[in-house]
Amino acid sequence: MQTRRAVALIGVLLALGTLGGALSACANVSNATVHTADEDRAPLTLASADIPARNASVLIAMTATPLPTPSPAPEQRTIRVWWPDELYPAEGSEAAAILQSQFDLFRQTYNSYAVEIRRKRSHGPGGILASLRTAAPVAPGALPDLTLMRREDLITAAQEGLIVPLDEWIPADLSGSNLFSGVRALGEVDGVLYGIPYALNARHTLYRASVFDTPPQTFADVLQAETPYLFAANDAPVSWTVLLQYLAAGGQLVDGKGAATLSPDALQIVLEFYAEGEARGVFSPALLDYTQPQDYWNAFLSGEAHLVTVETQTYLSQRDAVQSVAPSIIPTADGEPLTVLDGWMWVVTTPNPDHQRQALAFLSWMMRVSHQSAFSEAFGVLPSQVRALRLWEDRAYADFARALITTAIVFPEVRRNNVAAIALQNAVADVIKGVPPQTALDEALASVES
Repeated sequence: MQTRRAVALIGVLLALGTLGGALSACANVSNATVHTADEDRAPLTLASADIPARNASVLIAMTATPLPTPSPAPEQRTIRVWWPDELYPAEGSEAAAILQSQFDLFRQTYNSYAVEIRRKRSHGPGGILASLRTAAPVAPGALPDLTLMRREDLITAAQEGLIVPLDEWIPADLSGSNLFSGVRALGEVDGVLYGIPYALNARHTLYRASVFDTPPQTFADVLQAETPYLFAANDAPVSWTVLLQYLAAGGQLVDGKGAATLSPDALQIVLEFYAEGEARGVFSPALLDYTQPQDYWNAFLSGEAHLVTVETQTYLSQRDAVQSVAPSIIPTADGEPLTVLDGWMWVVTTPNPDHQRQALAFLSWMMRVSHQSAFSEAFGVLPSQVRALRLWEDRAYADFARALITTAIVFPEVRRNNVAAIALQNAVADVIKGVPPQTALDEALASVES
């Protein structure tokens, strides 16, 4: 029995890796202590009298061999992320707490990574695009691995080689069927994927049900109500509201050869709508002072207007301040819904494969459906993934937004800046000021043809 106990102990020690390369004789030892695998249990203590003399020296030598030094923990690898101020929630807000929790949980889950989050301006000097341009040639080590960018800046960054193509790098589940149909195009430049859509913004209207019996979706609905309709009519180079109405009427800004053009029939439909609206008090020259929804939001709150065009983010960030309103589409000639998408895309700036793998770990974490859903609803932007929107608590708006996104287009900024777009803007502005629609139409067509 005693021999079997000694042999069993030797087997335990061998299994635990405590046997050295050679055994040596040692001085007399009265006790030998061996810890079991379960550290919560008391150690097993053996008196030397219980062990046959021929086995004692072996056991003593084994217990005297020092345990191997544990390998040091692997050095943490730092993931550098730039986060735009415009998308960073206010301190103390629910969205800020959610975002910080997601950062903290990533650090706990992937403890081999250290995450460095730096807030950056969205635009202008010191902004994300400007900083990438400045640092890339002289201080590449200061660049982030990952950042968020608006589509307009993404296009520029891709053309200047400041960000990395993702087609061969990103997993299919982050760029394919999980995204809303058509949303992937936000991150593409000339058919190449450079950005993963994360937070979306779309345009629609808000109306008061006390004024409109049904959602105002057609030009006729708007004119019949004879109440002011406010939108950013001076959103240069052409108002998005006007442009979408023109496109929904079948208008084009370029022909088959890529040359600037205007569609006379579509333009006439739009101009006559604004002429009739000006006559009924729906539109006034004051519209031309508005460049963004914030310029007229207070007028909507105070009841001076009952129909306004807003961006998703404007409404969701202010919805607690306004009651008894509902969202609807931007009114078009026949009620055909159409909107335009913009948003923030994740882009990779490092060409280093190891850093790219690190960036992918963080990107995948932030794009988890539950994470994207929680942050987007709390902050007031639309998630890019279908399943993330399904998790929203505000089911009414989520259902509306899901239908709205299916009508969205990604409109090339270069096309919005061409001479036809500018002529469209000028024609509508003239009509709002009282110029006859036919006169405005003729001048617009002539300016494009000249």
